Parts: sequence; structure tokens; C-alpha cells
Amino acid sequence: MVTTRSATRVVGNDSTKVMVLKPGSFAPQASTSDEDSEDPDIAPRHVKKRSKKRAGYRAKKKLKRRGRLDLMPTMNLDILFHILSFLSPMDLLNLSRTSKDFRNLLLQRSSASVWKTARLQVDDLPDCPQDMSEPQYANLAFYPHCHDCDRVVRSVLWPLRARYCPRCIGENTLDQWSTASRFPWTVNFNSYDLPHAIIYGTGRPKQLFLKKALDELRAELSKTPADEMVALLREKRTHAAEVMKHAERCQQWLECVASSRKLELDAIRRARQDDIVTRLTEAGYRPELDYVNKFWLEDHLGTSFKEPKPLNQKSWDRMRPDLITALDNVRLRRIEDKVYGPRRQILMDEYKKYLQDPPPADATFDLMPHAVNVAEFDPFRVLIMSPESATITATSFVSAFQQLPDFVSSWRAKIDREFLDLIRSPESQGDSRKQEDADCLQLATATFIVESGSDRRLLMYPEVLSWPGFFAPAPVTLFDEVYLLQVKQFECRMWSAVRHLPRISIFEGTAAVIQAASLDPKTTRREHMDELDARFACGKCSTPGSKVVMTWDMAVMHSYRLHRDLQPEEIKWTMIEGEELGNVKDYEKEAKPSVKADAIVYCALCQHHVRDARSLTFIQNHLAEIHGIPSNEAEQGTHYIPDRNSTSVISMVVDSDGKVSNHADHRLVPSYSSGIELLYWKSHLV
Repeated sequence: MVTTRSATRVVGNDSTKVMVLKPGSFAPQASTSDEDSEDPDIAPRHVKKRSKKRAGYRAKKKLKRRGRLDLMPTMNLDILFHILSFLSPMDLLNLSRTSKDFRNLLLQRSSASVWKTARLQVDDLPDCPQDMSEPQYANLAFYPHCHDCDRVVRSVLWPLRARYCPRCIGENTLDQWSTASRFPWTVNFNSYDLPHAIIYGTGRPKQLFLKKALDELRAELSKTPADEMVALLREKRTHAAEVMKHAERCQQWLECVASSRKLELDAIRRARQDDIVTRLTEAGYRPELDYVNKFWLEDHLGTSFKEPKPLNQKSWDRMRPDLITALDNVRLRRIEDKVYGPRRQILMDEYKKYLQDPPPADATFDLMPHAVNVAEFDPFRVLIMSPESATITATSFVSAFQQLPDFVSSWRAKIDREFLDLIRSPESQGDSRKQEDADCLQLATATFIVESGSDRRLLMYPEVLSWPGFFAPAPVTLFDEVYLLQVKQFECRMWSAVRHLPRISIFEGTAAVIQAASLDPKTTRREHMDELDARFACGKCSTPGSKVVMTWDMAVMHSYRLHRDLQPEEIKWTMIEGEELGNVKDYEKEAKPSVKADAIVYCALCQHHVRDARSLTFIQNHLAEIHGIPSNEAEQGTHYIPDRNSTSVISMVVDSDGKVSNHADHRLVPSYSSGIELLYWKSHLV
């Protein structure tokens, strides 16, 4: 029951006379007299002044409540309905549930025009069906909650004029296959003639009917005379057809609304994304955005990037710090890839040309660095990391290459020290001992056993510095994109003795071979043994009728591979002399044993550098493409040099008559070949 403000009259100071309007009637116009304008909440009250009891006393002022809407139903209905005509159906639903006064006012039949006006503001919404009131229709179309349990439900069962959650559907509907949905055969009517909804899901589609509608129809049929049954059934079929037709129009409208809403949200999302890109562009990150594309922003920001809300300053301030930090990392990756990468490629190409030329006259390098190390030398690094606006070409590196020999000398000294630190005992840390160790690397006894995990091999100096564990890329375990870009470009890492920390020890068997030549192992250098050009017989493998003979470096490999478990003095190497030595050297010149295709060699026409040892097939292609030497004309020792640590070196058998034959004819001496895959990519990656 609504009490209008215009019907209220104030009598005296403490009594109120209220006129109550009947439902559906209009309130009289409000009077303009002072007596009618007084209201307990908004009119001034005549309060007797209180005497001040003490100095400084301040009367408390009662705070006036503002913004209350509970008096709106009491205002003039013409004005109120005019205000309500600007609301949407959902607004009217919410307003009718705020108080009893609004509910009583808005649910009267006389208020139907307000609901209709609100409905007409919704584009393309079908008219309200005759069997529903305007508030019911608005509740069905706009209130997104289950009609039974009040859960949120987005889909509407238009033919059933209801919204049900999955649980309430089973409680309020019947399936077409249910026996309860069938009519007696005496009645010329079936459930298909009722309004029904089709639900698609897993399995067959379900055709559902409202339980309440079936029960009401059965009750009505039971009370209908037989002569009126046909007319009743015809009326029900006609009504069902109208409901289904109206439901189809409503479903089409709902789909159009969903499609329009989707387009609207997509436009808001695009505007938000464009706003983010614009702000980042203004901050100077346009090159980074072009480098990573839009999907990077989507992955990094997640829902914040696709949220259908305009971007405000608060949201931007929240996402900006992490986004800027991530883009700074992208900038490092972009510069590495798009700026430093092409410059390093120029360096690699020029360094290849540099290595193809003979070394400088004053250079005595037995091993040159890889390009990845050269790129870190100061003259080259300054050029590579110069500002992005600088133009770097091949001629820019000319001056840097002129300074390269000095930096190679420093690099060699550095890696020698790092290598020595792996094999030096704790008590040998003085500068004098370091100098002695550096000199020892030039001795013929500088032969080392390198162990890393399951990989174990014997390597001579300086070839030991090319052990793959010092520079070859290991399996990727760290997510460092800048590092991965460098490894991908160079296919190599900077030389480091501490990356794998291998166990390195000196092979003592080398001294026995040197002593067999009547030389002092403590002073004999590698070049002395090479100049001696002697051949040695293995006392362990030789028999009274034949001697197994080989060069000095092959003898060292032979000792390690076949007799590592023996003491050096147990082998008893013997240097052959006289006629036997001449026969062996003559045989070596005539035999010229072929090198296997997978044997490891390096180009003799290029300066020897880290990781230049490759398979014979690879080097033959290199000789043909770079040096113009066909594969059939490439000669060992002239165009390519076998790696002494991994390639088969000829071993011979000398019988008692001085006849020399290849070791392949002697089953006691196996071949010592190692493939390129074993050397570079399998055994050292542990």
C-alpha cells in the first residue's frame, strides 16, 4: 500500500493524518502551503533552545541523511513514471526489489506502461506474449538467475518460459522418452503438441517439457466434457505453435544481442590493447614491440591485456613496472639478435679470411682462438657493441685485425694458466713454479689424461686445449635467451677451463719413450722429438721374430691405449737404428696408408685454431671450396694434417729378415681411429 507525499498532512506538532490511496489510483497534486511541505526528514524542526550549562559548550548538530530514495514512491506519479520511463527493464526489476513500496507500485497493472516503455527501448526485442505480464517477461529476458535456486544461468529456455540451472532442469522438466510425458491413447494429443525445448549435449538431443504444464493439461483434460475435447486440444496446439514461434524469435534476438555484445567487447579490448601499445610506443619501446609481436604482450599480461575494459591510469600504473622490466630484457635480446648479431657475422666472415692467410712473420702461434673469443677482444667488442645508429662494415674491422696478434698472445697465456690450474698441486702456487709449469707445457712429456664423467682420453699439448669440454656447447639447461642467440650463431662457447672441471693428470708413460731415445724427459721438447724422427719398438707387443714399430707420438698413444695398466718400465721401448730404420722409413713413403673418411684432421693451409679439427670429408670440401684444391688432389701433410690424438697413425711390423709390413697384418696391434662424433658430440657431453 503506497502512501503519497501529497496525501500527508501535519496536524499540530506531534500528530499526522495519512490519506491512503487505493491501488491503481493517482495521488492528488501536492499543496504549496507551508503546512503541507513539512516532512519529518527534510523539513526544519522547531526545537526549544537549551541553556548553556558551561562555557565552551557546543550543541551537537544532528547530521541530515541525504540521498535516500524510500520517499520516491510518495511523489507525484506522473513525475515518477516520467523518471522511470528512462530506465531499462533490468533497472525496473532491481528497483521493484528494493522495497515493498516500489514493489507494490511497479507490479500493479496500472504500471504496465512503464514496463512497456522500458521494453521498447531494447532494440528488436519481440513483444510481450499475451500469456505473460510485462514484469514476468522482463524477468525472463533479463534476470540471469535460475527461477528455482537463483543460481546464475545465462541460457533461457524460451519455449518453457523459464531459466533453469542443470540441477533444476531435471526437477522441473520431463524428457520426451519419459512415460510421465505421454498421454493415454484415447486422447488424440501427445507431448509434441506442447511447448518444448531441445537441449544439445553429449549423446542424443533432449526434448524437454515443463512438468507443471503437463500436470495442468492433464487436470484440465480430466474436467473437459468429451464433446469439447477436440476444441480444447485444437486450442492447445494453436497456443503451443504460437509459443514456439515466439520462442524462436526470442532466441534469434538473444543470439543477435550476444553477437553485438561480443563485437562491442572486442572493440573495447582492441581499444585497450591499442592504448597499451600507444603508451609503450611513447615510452620508446616500439622496436621491441615490433620484435616480439602482439602475442608476447598477450602472454606476458594475460587477462590484463584482453580485459574488456578501457585502460585507466590506475590499471596502467599497476601493470607498467613489470611490463617495462620485461621489455628491457626484450631490448637486450633484440639488440643481440638484430644489431650485435649481424656485426658478429661480419667478424666471423672476416676472421675466416684472416685464418686462410699465412700467419704474420713475427707470430708463433700453435693454436688460434675461436671467433667467439675474438669477438670479446677489446677492439672487436667496441665495434660490435657500438651504438645502434652506427654503421659497421667489414672495413671497420681492419684496424682491429692489425692488433689481433697481441691479443692472441695474451689469450694463449691466459688459457695456459687456466689449464695449469687444473693439474697443479696445492703446494705449487708460487710465481716461480707457475713459470716452470708454463715451460713444462713445451716439453714432449706434456701429455695428459683428461677425464670428465664417462669420457677418458689421452691428449698432447697444445691439442689438449682443443678438448671439446672447454668450448663446445653443452645441452641447454638455462633459459638465457641472449646466451642461446650467441651459441646458435657461433656454434661454440668461449674457452673456459672451469666449465666442466675435468680431472687432468700427466701421463707418465711418455717419459719411457723419450728415455728410449737416450734423452732427458725434463728438458726434451716436442720439436726435439720431431726433429729426431726416430722409430720405436714396443717391447710388450714385439716377439723375438718380429718388432712392432711406430713413431714417438704413436708410441705414447700405444702405451696409453694398450698398456695403461702396466708400469712404464714394464714396456721397455727400444729405438731401432741402422738398416731397420731405413727399411721402415722407405716402407712409410711407399705405403702411404689412406686416412679414413671419418678421421679427424685439420687444414694445413689455414692457421690452426680452436675447433678447426673436423672429419676428413669436411676438410676436403673446405679445401675444394676455399682453396680450390679438388678432393682427389688433396695430400696428407701438404693440404691437411691428421690430429695426432684421434687419427690412425701407421704402425709397422719388422720381422727378423728386416721385412716391413703394415700393422693390419698383425692381430696384436689394433687400429686407433676415433670418429668425429665421438670426439666432439658424444663422450664429452656428460
